[in-house]
Amino acid sequence: MTGKQKKLAACIFSILLAGAAGAGATSVSSDDVSPIPVEVENRRKGRDKKPNDGARVETLMGAKLDYAEKILAGLVTHDFDQVAKSAESLKLISLSHPRGWEKKEHDDEIYDHFRMEFMRQAARLEEEARKENLAGAAYFQQNLTATCIACHDYIRDEDLTK
Repeated sequence: MTGKQKKLAACIFSILLAGAAGAGATSVSSDDVSPIPVEVENRRKGRDKKPNDGARVETLMGAKLDYAEKILAGLVTHDFDQVAKSAESLKLISLSHPRGWEKKEHDDEIYDHFRMEFMRQAARLEEEARKENLAGAAYFQQNLTATCIACHDYIRDEDLTK
């Protein structure tokens, strides 16, 4: 197994582990985690603005976080239209690569894996929300969140944001 294949296998394993283990199963303290930058100021000003192609990493991550919050709010209030629209927006945001993030070729392949999995989960979430299936939508929202966490762990571990 090559180094690239080992990294990809580790990433996939972490996604599966995150989904199977549930919340609180790991012993990582908040002191051990470096946050990926998010432009909080822009998030508050333009909550309904969609980032354009080639937007900066911080702008895309802020928009994704906004839509994830709207999905959670929609699930707890049974606003399936909000869930579906936010999931669709997450899917569309993931079509482009963020600007300001230098990657090596193998990093690009791994990021593309996470990006495609994120889009797949968002599409399934949108589908379940349109059917007004709360259990199905909640399931895919949790998987989407697990994919986010695994990707951010990979980015942080590989220090790709510098």
